[in-house]
Amino acid sequence: MHISLDELPRRTVLDANGRVVGRVKAAMVDAETWLIDTLRIRISRHAAAEMDMPWSFWRRPTMDVPTGLIHAASDAIILRVSLGELRESPPRDVSEPAQAVASVH
Repeated sequence: MHISLDELPRRTVLDANGRVVGRVKAAMVDAETWLIDTLRIRISRHAAAEMDMPWSFWRRPTMDVPTGLIHAASDAIILRVSLGELRESPPRDVSEPAQAVASVH
């Protein structure tokens, strides 16, 4: 199954337990391989609270999640990991100079 890139933004992202993490903001393409290797996700208010991330209506937190953490994609994106596992290795805010990618071992 293929999904068009313009269909990804605003799609709901769920963790492995079915809790809403947020919505897809953008698909990030690796310029060397031309593969989508990361999804940039805008974190929901409840998920940000569980992950101890500051949340503001005017400046919502985002995180980059590698596509390897995706379990399934259809009407929603389902991750292989829970919010707790994402919290253990929190990514930095993508507005910071060095972009970090969430990695779960």
